[in-house]
Amino acid sequence: MAAQTSSSPPVTVAAARGPEPARRGQGRLAGYAAVVVAAALWGFGGTVASRLFDAGVDPLELVATRTFITLAGLALLVGAGRATRRQDRQERQDRQEHRDRQDRQAAPERAGWAVTVGFGVSVAVANGCLFLAIQHLPVAVAMVLQNLAPALVVGWLIMLGRRRMSLPLTLGLAAALLGVALVVRLPETSWGQLDLVGIGFGLATAAGVAAFSVLGSAATRAHGALRANVYAFAVSSVVWLVVLAPGGAPGITRHGDQWPGIMFVGVLGTLVPFLLYAWGTARVGAQAGAVNISLEPVFSAVLAWWWLSQRLTAMQIAGGVVLVGAVIALQHLRDHPEREHQEREHPERDPREGPDGALKKQPDDDPGRGR
Repeated sequence: MAAQTSSSPPVTVAAARGPEPARRGQGRLAGYAAVVVAAALWGFGGTVASRLFDAGVDPLELVATRTFITLAGLALLVGAGRATRRQDRQERQDRQEHRDRQDRQAAPERAGWAVTVGFGVSVAVANGCLFLAIQHLPVAVAMVLQNLAPALVVGWLIMLGRRRMSLPLTLGLAAALLGVALVVRLPETSWGQLDLVGIGFGLATAAGVAAFSVLGSAATRAHGALRANVYAFAVSSVVWLVVLAPGGAPGITRHGDQWPGIMFVGVLGTLVPFLLYAWGTARVGAQAGAVNISLEPVFSAVLAWWWLSQRLTAMQIAGGVVLVGAVIALQHLRDHPEREHQEREHPERDPREGPDGALKKQPDDDPGRGR
């Protein structure tokens, strides 16, 4: 490039930064697209799993198979390292800074590994209960119950005293419970007609997802995102080997005609959407969770209606909308607790102000956001 001469027009700061907002916008758009595709694939995977159950495939064996496939895929990524080298360098730097800041000793390290094992066990519980719920309930109902997890996390934080109960949180939790009641058709169904086993598995799935959300955050701080998930799926694989070993040779090996669907659930219904969601979240941020919670039940309902003739009543659809809306609101309150506190204590304050009254840096001002 030629050097700038004195007659050349000066390059202003605005002109130099001009392409950056466009690149950030493109990155966020690509991130949202990745999250949407991930939600569609997860919904499709649940529908294919339901069809496999109807064909005689055991739910727990299918969960174990998808776990092994996902572990193999993630391990290959770690081994290759090409696609994640830049991320790994940043994660190593962040972990080193965290160690320097906290001056870790042996006991915290052991606690980190204990959390990682708990992370893996909770992944096994969540995935197993989800497929058992799909075996008993319409796919969309199981997916909606699964997405109750953020509400459980908020309730857990309140019980631990790490969040104060407030009117928005109370309304959000009440709306989430109302949504669950409508989704399972509690107002119009007697207790004897309810599939309590399926509902129990659906709620256990939400508890498992809530657990691995909390434990996964701690494991990620200790090992980095990719390796923490590799360790978690390794632990989950060991869990399924222990659970299934007493039964001898898995029956899934005798369903040769169903292996295309089984591989779809493992690769396109688990591994690929997991990677897409992680990639999209890095570019979108916390909004990715709201997008996934909103769209995954929708894709599941449409696909199950079209392919499996599973129809939802108006009450179940309304309950799903109420539950999804409540969970998104609770997740927003969980991720932005300081905003709720500031608006309650200082309603006249500019929401961009920090505790000292100075304007905080906004996300859109961050040149690194969206990369």
